[in-house]
Amino acid sequence: MTNRPDTSSDTETGTGTATTTDVATTASDTEASTAEPSSSGESGRAGLKSRAKWYVLSYPLFWLVAVFFIPLCMLVVFSFWENIPGGQYQFGFTLENYARFLDIGFTSTWPFVEPGLYLGQLWLTIELALVTAGLSLVLGYPMAYYLARMNRPWLRSLLLITIISSLWVTYVIRAYAWQVILASGGILSSVGTALGFLAEPQSFYPGYWGLVVGMVYVFLPFMILTLYSSLRNLDGELLEASKNLGAGPAQTFRRVTLPLSKNGVMSGTALVFILALGSYVLPRLLGSPGQRTLPVLIEQQIMSESNYPFGAAMSIGLIVVVLVFLWALIRVTNVTTASLGGTEEIATDGGSQPAHSSAPGPLTRFRSGLGTAAATVGLTAAGNRLGSALDSLVTRIDANTRESIIWVAFRTYVAAVMVYIALPLAIIIAVSFTPEEFLTFPPGGFSLQWYAEFFGTEAWRTALLNSLTIAGAAALLSTTIGGGLAFALDRFDYRWGTIYGTLGVLPILLPPVIIGVAFLVFFLELGLAGSRLGIIIAHGIFYAPFPFILISQGLDEIDRTYEEAAMNLGASSLRTIRTITYPLIRANVVSGALFAFILSLNEYIISWLLSLFLVQTIPIQIFNQLRYSYPPTIAAASVVFIFLTVVVMTAIDRLSGGIWE
Repeated sequence: MTNRPDTSSDTETGTGTATTTDVATTASDTEASTAEPSSSGESGRAGLKSRAKWYVLSYPLFWLVAVFFIPLCMLVVFSFWENIPGGQYQFGFTLENYARFLDIGFTSTWPFVEPGLYLGQLWLTIELALVTAGLSLVLGYPMAYYLARMNRPWLRSLLLITIISSLWVTYVIRAYAWQVILASGGILSSVGTALGFLAEPQSFYPGYWGLVVGMVYVFLPFMILTLYSSLRNLDGELLEASKNLGAGPAQTFRRVTLPLSKNGVMSGTALVFILALGSYVLPRLLGSPGQRTLPVLIEQQIMSESNYPFGAAMSIGLIVVVLVFLWALIRVTNVTTASLGGTEEIATDGGSQPAHSSAPGPLTRFRSGLGTAAATVGLTAAGNRLGSALDSLVTRIDANTRESIIWVAFRTYVAAVMVYIALPLAIIIAVSFTPEEFLTFPPGGFSLQWYAEFFGTEAWRTALLNSLTIAGAAALLSTTIGGGLAFALDRFDYRWGTIYGTLGVLPILLPPVIIGVAFLVFFLELGLAGSRLGIIIAHGIFYAPFPFILISQGLDEIDRTYEEAAMNLGASSLRTIRTITYPLIRANVVSGALFAFILSLNEYIISWLLSLFLVQTIPIQIFNQLRYSYPPTIAAASVVFIFLTVVVMTAIDRLSGGIWE
């Protein structure tokens, strides 16, 4: 915290900029600060009084505590209520919901335990999330590495905008795209038949691997962006030093690049795992009845069975999985040890020593034991031999030739990944112009009739209006919540500042189906369920972390001397914020608002749970159409949303001066 600049020195030197009123105001502020140091001390940065920090913090805390955290607590309480057959429930305390969820049977064979239906689907949900995270890491790392090392900024920005634009397109549209590809008359089947791999057209969905392909497609951009951010910050001189010291490409990657990017690897894996764990749309549209994941079962209990207590109990089970995973990740990998205080020094016998100098904990011994076991069975030696063999093979080739081969391979791989990302969206665009009555690819001609039907049908127009209205209002709410919290934490010191900051990012860490169920339980008591206002509030809170993160970054980069100069010249606190602070962070504010807008525009499961069949948005309308028929109007609606997404993402890039850099 910095001290407020001394305004008296300016007055005494006769700069001519401070008026009598300014001096009097400064003097009165100083007197108040002296008389009441405990309640009116200066915060420092913008000259606001310390008591004002609670006024600034009260607005975001109201939304994040009273309207977000309380519904989560109600969800826990609700999970113990008693369900009455027929769609009714009553206050009480019973463990029946958890007993039903954790139903375990016993067998006479190993492992002697057989999970029940719901616990078995929980294991399937975890398995799919792990497989998705693992494949996304394998596919995403080379792509992120290439983007971080390429020397053409315009091409990098183009590729990143393409990746991010596909990321913000609603899951419903992307799942629909893969239905078109994996269907019996789709591209995959047609190509397989033409090449002789298939004797007859075959559908590749619904099914396990069709679902995995769709989930990797949806969550791969998250992995690429997380790894890109980590690899972009690597010091290139370290890589050059490794090569100059005789290390081959494989050894340089294994001993320099990979260790330095481990935080990005762990963060990306955790992010994709959590997102995949809470996925609803993809298992619902691409999975078979045997791949009904826990979010799908939660939605069925809420919307079809009206068994809110049991749905709440399953939601708590999913939250526990997320918390256990994050705890294990932090404990085993030590990615965030410093932030958790794990590297603090503690005084012993009048001196100090590292906290980790004591006996190793059980997890440390466990990791050491794994390393010893790997060495015992020869895995470590085999890995070293394989790396040495690769280094030897690569170093036999001329250096220039080697670099050329590597970059040609990288470019080929990047092109394949970009086709994988962009092709499904391109197929939807092509299908939207078909003149036929049903979805077929390739289209049999060119027609705009489905766009005319989209804009000419009242149901679609109403859904579009609802989507735009909800997204606009939610973006405004998200920006005020995230921006208010970012400003409060940046300008003031709070005793529990870390907790407040955690609240700022907590909504996006929870699966959206849980957020939807929690708000549904809360809004049923308030009478807001089934209204646009309820959806706006839920979206506004759920997407507040994006403005919070972007605006926090903008505030951190501000040169404080501009604000101090304005205050010295007599500007009030509010005027300084309006004329100095906001213009300096305008790009961050607008970018955060646009992020929240496009995410709210494409969100499905929260809207679906809170709509109670009374509010239609474009994602809900598309999903409902996919459940019963496949009219090409869906493709036209999807193209409209893709266009809006690309426009907004391009605007963010322009307004921020290249945010993807």
